[in-house]
Parts: sequence; structure tokens; C-alpha cells
Amino acid sequence: MPIEVKYKSGAALSLNRFLEEYGPACAYKLVSGNVGVSGVKVTLPLYMAIFL
Repeated sequence: MPIEVKYKSGAALSLNRFLEEYGPACAYKLVSGNVGVSGVKVTLPLYMAIFL
């Protein structure tokens, strides 16, 4: 399960490249922002990392 941690909300370039190359069923991006879903990428606030 690929996970990328970002200090700020923004593009997850390395995660996006990983998704293109390997096509996992799900991937997570942890940010200091809000919850969101874009395709197989789920964005979660940093405090929700304990639920992964």
C-alpha cells in the first residue's frame, strides 16, 4: 500500500508516478488538510494515519 506524506496540500508527484507505473488498487496521501478521494488515491489528514 503506497503512502505519501506531505507537509502542505499539493501535488503528490512521486505518488502519481508510482500509481501510473504499478497501478495499485489503493494509495494514501497524508496531508495537513482535509479528507478527499481522487480515483484510487485517498487523501487523509495527518492525524488519521493511526487508522491505516
